[in-house]
Amino acid sequence: MRTYLPVISAAGFFDSRDKFSDPKRYHDNSITKLRTVVDYELELFTQDGGISHFNGISYPIKKGDILLACPGDRRQSTLHFTALFVHFGTKDEAVKELIRSISGYHGDMGYERFCSALSDICETALSFENDSDLAASGKLISFLCQLKKNCLMHSNAAESGTSYSVISSAIEYMKQYYMEPLTVAAISEHCCISASYFYKIFYETTCTTPNAYLTRLRLSAAKAMLVSTTLPIAEIAVKCGFNSQAYFSDCFKKQFDTTPRAFRRNFLYPDHES
Repeated sequence: MRTYLPVISAAGFFDSRDKFSDPKRYHDNSITKLRTVVDYELELFTQDGGISHFNGISYPIKKGDILLACPGDRRQSTLHFTALFVHFGTKDEAVKELIRSISGYHGDMGYERFCSALSDICETALSFENDSDLAASGKLISFLCQLKKNCLMHSNAAESGTSYSVISSAIEYMKQYYMEPLTVAAISEHCCISASYFYKIFYETTCTTPNAYLTRLRLSAAKAMLVSTTLPIAEIAVKCGFNSQAYFSDCFKKQFDTTPRAFRRNFLYPDHES
């Protein structure tokens, strides 16, 4: 059976602010015209911002999200956003079947995992070296296979009931690094799953969000330090992962119905001035 490599028609980095630059017509939250996809469109969003409206469903764009659109799909976007992109066509039925199995919008699949690979495809496709088009097409097929592998990994994880082990790993990681500026993306990357899927199974397993759980860990650690040390409250806030004393005090008051200063004074250190 004859095999056809994909033909890349466009590739590179897209910043909506460059194309939609007229401030009188376009601004943050402007919506582009609805269009029908002609070629296959592969995009890796490189930062948070904007909304992708894909076949009637709206997806808030997060860094690391991947969109694979097929001819006939309907698209428009809420500005502004940035993405690495590859547009291509193919006559090969095996490639078409591969694409059909993974087409659509995928929440954070791991930015670092896919960014370098897609950047390499773009650089190769745009170079003037001999056979660069063939090399880029081969790398594109490899990229699509890796994307399918990741999609299957996430799906199998859900179906095989491994959520508990994933969440246990995440909790241990949070307990070890709660004092660091952890994000959901960083924790999910540690667990080797997408941020959106991690958020979903964490909530289903613990009945709370990752951020709420992390805040409780930090508050518990801060509470222990308040009664066992004479460190200033501002220093305790930093040591427990809060970015300011004000935010720490606000979280503490909401959780324990008292301020850190009052808690320390009333329970263990009545003469201590922090």
